[in-house]
Amino acid sequence: MDIKYDAIIVGLGPVGSFMALLLEKQGLKVLAFDKEKDIYQLPRAVSMSDQGLRMHQTLNLEDIYIRNSDAPEGAGFVDANLEFIGDPLMVKGLVTPNGWGPLNMFHQPYTDREMRDKLLNSSCDILVEHELVAFTEESGEVFSTIKDVNTNEIKKVTCTYLIGADGANSKVRELNGIEQEDLNYDRNWIIIDLEVFDDSDLSKIAIQICDPKRIGTYIPTHSPFKRWEFEIFEDDNIEEFSSDANIHKLISPWLQPDQYKILRKAVYQFNSVLANEFQKDNCFLIGDSAHQNPPFMGEGMMTGCRDAMNLSWKIGMKHNYALDRSLLNSYQVERKPHAKFIVENSLGIGLLMEAYAHTPNIEDVPPELVMKGYASFVIPPLDEGIFFKGKSDPSNMSGELFPQPVKYIDEQVAERCDYLLGNNFALVSRSKIKLSDDESSFLTKIGSKIITLDKDMVESNIWMSSMIAEDRIYIIRPDKYVFGSTTEDISLAELIQDLKSRIGFNN
Repeated sequence: MDIKYDAIIVGLGPVGSFMALLLEKQGLKVLAFDKEKDIYQLPRAVSMSDQGLRMHQTLNLEDIYIRNSDAPEGAGFVDANLEFIGDPLMVKGLVTPNGWGPLNMFHQPYTDREMRDKLLNSSCDILVEHELVAFTEESGEVFSTIKDVNTNEIKKVTCTYLIGADGANSKVRELNGIEQEDLNYDRNWIIIDLEVFDDSDLSKIAIQICDPKRIGTYIPTHSPFKRWEFEIFEDDNIEEFSSDANIHKLISPWLQPDQYKILRKAVYQFNSVLANEFQKDNCFLIGDSAHQNPPFMGEGMMTGCRDAMNLSWKIGMKHNYALDRSLLNSYQVERKPHAKFIVENSLGIGLLMEAYAHTPNIEDVPPELVMKGYASFVIPPLDEGIFFKGKSDPSNMSGELFPQPVKYIDEQVAERCDYLLGNNFALVSRSKIKLSDDESSFLTKIGSKIITLDKDMVESNIWMSSMIAEDRIYIIRPDKYVFGSTTEDISLAELIQDLKSRIGFNN
């Protein structure tokens, strides 16, 4: 007998788990399953950005990552002698517009375990050791066949939305016949995770090692854990290269063998690929099922979390407020170009490392490659989609992330206040907002909040004070991107009318 769900999520990694909890908060009936019995016990992802913390803050999950992470002091490129090429980018003590430090390095087995516990204590139905066998879509419903991998028992389940969060070898993508675009960065690397007995002498700055003999990366992850990555050449013998003896040789510039324990040594092919389609009808791809990139930007998991955040509010609002299909159709429009930027700039950093390593005179490295340095970490606004007139525009801030309201005490963040903006759309201003009866009725029907920001909260936050003009009203989306703002040429009435049409409001 079929069981009906609002959403089914395939894959219980950090992105799939995050998506399940986001949809649960929206009030949807959710099934999430994975073919593995338990979480992966070794680290894979290691970096959580400021926006990542802000997104998890939506569910009060940020402490999972804060508690199990350390913040690096900076990042930079070094030569074969581990001397910096130019100045490193130092970020210690910086608070971004998202209200957090730029980056935290976490230990994934710890965070995944806590996320799994959250899922098991949620209202979501969770299955492990189950895999997707087939699905069909008809009349707005998805009919899925899943199999118990131990007993081969078949279950039939129906949902409105099927979401593939099942990784690089996505079964959802395969069954949907979605091809991938290869952006032509395919290199074999070894990833080495160590538990260091005393890491006090190791740098807290992440480095890209531009050694002509072999490029690599050092990442100061959550103490006492550290990660190194090194490129593997075509003529390397993989078995010999992965031996403990060779690992000790690779790590010798930093540590001696009696100073650490090898937790993992895994050979990966760093790929740069993008699914041709992120959605087909009511089937969606998020995370590695939609895009894979080299890890040089540390944005792989974060890009998946942005997918989940973007898609979840659209599914939630359509479900809760009977909006039309146009809202969901904006998912691919918004996310695919943004994800492609991350893939291209991640592989660009890899190409820059190679150029630094193999160009005798650093000054001869092409400027266009140098631009792929840590400037690439400035994540761009969204370009097209659910924004005023459908397009980002710096004149009214559409497509930009709205700064998180924060309270400071003695120049330190004392409270992060995104909760003021709520979970749906919000109108925000420094002055009282006047609405017509029709405008007020519409905003009430879609659960919007009307906020007048406290003067001290604006003026004590450099990001907020530099963005929010005294006479402007901003419409903020549920994912904290700016839909648009009033200007001398754009009235609040025009903004609200455009919002109605963009989200498919027909009441």
